[in-house]
Amino acid sequence: MSKNTANIAFLFIFVFATVLRFYHINNYGIFGDEKQGIMVAVGNVNIGGKKALMAPDKTFTPRDFWQPKTIAELLDANARGDTSGNATVHLITMNIFGHLFGHSDGALRSVSAIYNLLTILFIFLIGRNIFKNDKIALIAAFLAAIEPFYIIFSQQARFYTTCIFFGTMASYYFLQIMVNGKSSLKYYVAYTVSIILTIFSNYLTFTVFLAHGLYWLIADRTWVKLRSFMICYGIMAIPFGLWMTKGPGQYALLYIKDATNLYNSILKNPKLAASYQGFIDLASAKNLFVRGTSIVSDYFIFTNGWYEKFGNKIAIMLVVGFLLVVTLVVLQKAKKSEYQLFTFVMLIVFIPFVFSVVSAYKAGLMTGFYFRYTSFGLPFVSILMAWFLVKMFENHKILLAGFAVMLLIQFYSFAKIIKHFYADGQQKYTSSRNRVANPYIMVADKIKSMYMPGDTIVYPSFYATGFSKAIDRPKGEFDNHDAQLINLYLPKDATYTQRIAFEETDRVLLKRNGQTIVLFNFEGMKYRY
Repeated sequence: MSKNTANIAFLFIFVFATVLRFYHINNYGIFGDEKQGIMVAVGNVNIGGKKALMAPDKTFTPRDFWQPKTIAELLDANARGDTSGNATVHLITMNIFGHLFGHSDGALRSVSAIYNLLTILFIFLIGRNIFKNDKIALIAAFLAAIEPFYIIFSQQARFYTTCIFFGTMASYYFLQIMVNGKSSLKYYVAYTVSIILTIFSNYLTFTVFLAHGLYWLIADRTWVKLRSFMICYGIMAIPFGLWMTKGPGQYALLYIKDATNLYNSILKNPKLAASYQGFIDLASAKNLFVRGTSIVSDYFIFTNGWYEKFGNKIAIMLVVGFLLVVTLVVLQKAKKSEYQLFTFVMLIVFIPFVFSVVSAYKAGLMTGFYFRYTSFGLPFVSILMAWFLVKMFENHKILLAGFAVMLLIQFYSFAKIIKHFYADGQQKYTSSRNRVANPYIMVADKIKSMYMPGDTIVYPSFYATGFSKAIDRPKGEFDNHDAQLINLYLPKDATYTQRIAFEETDRVLLKRNGQTIVLFNFEGMKYRY
């Protein structure tokens, strides 16, 4: 296959992947975790912030809400967001997109989609430049294009695809140095920039760096490379050290401790524990086995979802059997240089997994043990599966026919998963379903079209979202989530008079000359996703 032919084929795959990730991206309203990230990124305040401004005994305007923030206020919002500064690169990118393309759900979610498309590009580059095989590169890119995990999280305004992308980019430059012997300054500069962006995408990505270090220890152990990598990490340590000691990151461990205490208190209350079952569970041996089986199964395109089809006990035996077949093919057909690469694949896939298992066991909770927190090596699994298919085609065509049938069955399963996802039905990897278009945008549009001077917009105070129902609130405490989220979509210079009412729990009202107009009714949790 010529290079030009491979490039054209990749372009078709890339376009196909783009369609899968952007189709219906703007159709359904934002849910809990998205709200927090968007509020910090675009509104520059955390969910529940600005309470002094929005106190029920006061009125405020969108202009007040959008007053320019000081650096201290921006850092404070970040500190109160995802694990105290855990998703900084993603939040900054969303902020830029908000300025360029507006605050629509599609515009802000497109950050995740674009980072995932860039991941597919780097998967192709790894196949071409590291494995030196355009067939592997194209098959791996195609497998990533149809991966349900990528498609689903590409349509969430969350940081998961962002940290996977930067982790993959860092690994690409690492392998260029380690495998291809690239020793020029530009590769070390690219690696340094990559690891800085990676760690500021998600703190858990340190497991990617751990995989890099262990691979150097196994495959190289030369002082020259160690010295160069130490300089790279020394440079990274400067901004990250300041962030973790002087910036929002200094509160990360406190955030985790408080969250763990909250989750444990929920588990001690049978009624509350039942309502959070599936998210907040004890890290028992059984629960760890069940969750671990689902994660390992979903790593590989051939075994994705087998725990749902066959049950966990049978699924884990089938997955082990499949991995034994892959291992035998590697042992028989891999070149010496490929052995080292597969060592790297093994490290970058299983180190995050093992770390998550150990962390869950030590905390006694399952809240951090999900596929999305162990998925940094997923791009390399696509490459491993592509290599496996190429070797089966070259050497085991009879067995290939069997695996081809398995793939067709998996493609059908993936199509059903994506169909449900586009319809916002019951979904894999997320509990969000049955949503309408963003209700906060709908309310904001009504306010913009109906508000007249002298009117007052009245927002509800509703405390039953997220973990708020598990927290004892001081008497007189109010909720301003709905008010914040609607102001996010109002003009920054508007002077609409607004206030929050204790007595309202669900309705957004427009008060005009003694008349009350209901703009929207959230109906409890029905429209608060």
